[in-house]
Amino acid sequence: MLALKNLRLIDGTGHSPSDNRTIIIDGKRIKNVGLVTSYPDNTNVVDLRGLTVLPGLIDCHLHLGGLTIDQPGKAIGKVSLKDMASFFFDYSRNYAYRRRLAIENGVTTIRSAGDHYPHIIRLRDKIAAGKLSGPRIFAPGPTITAPGGHPTGTIYKGNRYIIENAVRQIADVNTAREEVRKLVEGGVDCIKVIYSDINPVDTTQKVPKLSLDVLEALADETHRHNLRLMVHTGTPQESMDAVKAGADSIEHGILPGANSFDFNDDLIKMMLDKGTYFVPTLAIAWANKDTYPDVFTGLKRTLKRLHAAGVNIAAGTDSGTPGVVIGKGLHKELELMVEAGISPMEALIAGTTNAADNIAKASELGTIESDKLADVIAVFGDPLKDIRNTREIKLVIGVGEILVNKINT
Repeated sequence: MLALKNLRLIDGTGHSPSDNRTIIIDGKRIKNVGLVTSYPDNTNVVDLRGLTVLPGLIDCHLHLGGLTIDQPGKAIGKVSLKDMASFFFDYSRNYAYRRRLAIENGVTTIRSAGDHYPHIIRLRDKIAAGKLSGPRIFAPGPTITAPGGHPTGTIYKGNRYIIENAVRQIADVNTAREEVRKLVEGGVDCIKVIYSDINPVDTTQKVPKLSLDVLEALADETHRHNLRLMVHTGTPQESMDAVKAGADSIEHGILPGANSFDFNDDLIKMMLDKGTYFVPTLAIAWANKDTYPDVFTGLKRTLKRLHAAGVNIAAGTDSGTPGVVIGKGLHKELELMVEAGISPMEALIAGTTNAADNIAKASELGTIESDKLADVIAVFGDPLKDIRNTREIKLVIGVGEILVNKINT
């Protein structure tokens, strides 16, 4: 039994903060939240006076197998041999450094949007079984794309090993359905699809894109197996096609090379009607804003408009690309949401409650309530006054276990 007392609580539900609260954790779950004054004698009591408690943060779009280069604006093609050596060393250790980055930054759950497969599934299961420490992982496994499409013909071009292990290239409807069934049998948590002809390495050159009927087949087969479909798009028109086809979330939505930066009224209405989530990945747009300032400003403008219309927003960062580091990137994402015109409370909801709903785990994660899994963080300062205070991590608890404790430092 664990008791966290004298804390200020932002529980993720959208309710106003409450002071002098106590959270009782019994094993992996939250047992009670409120003005609790008594608990068993053998309870481990942690005094959080002066700290604000939040649900564990959730990043709905990162790449655990990506890079950890904290240098905005650095092109992937300029990655050094030292950077690559660091990646392979960490890969051999089941991404120990990357797992630690997430936890130390209060990110207790991640959706890793395209990785080496089945390595990512084995890693997910080891963390879930308590054999390794790290964030809870939701993973689609390999990314599905058109033959020669992104990332096969772009950032992975010429790298046969990565293409074979992290990508599935689909050309027809029957193969699309068969591949989804194989991935479901392999234990994936969702399906990730690229539906864009934008080349992030050279935006003047287009790459092959999935046909709409293949995208529709992927969506239908994914939903037949009660999984969710996340779709990478780079323009409003691609997003319109993806929402029509059945995407559960639109990832990015606006990318360098787009010929338009605004979602029209018809698209917004369709997203509202279907309950489609928008995962804007502002952090990666920020990291490249000096090169593509119009994308950064256009994405912020679109996010504000979608949010004002009531479209579901979930936080995701695209961490693993240069300039957006796992864990740290989510704090930047929340800051950029507020900069775009969303309130700090709504930004926190995007990184907790909405993010949990986006990965179909709202019954277990995203809020601090009785019977939920005990993912809890404590920060110094008030994130509602300054969203950057989410960075001031003092305590991290994952499924009832204290993973980070800096209360006396």
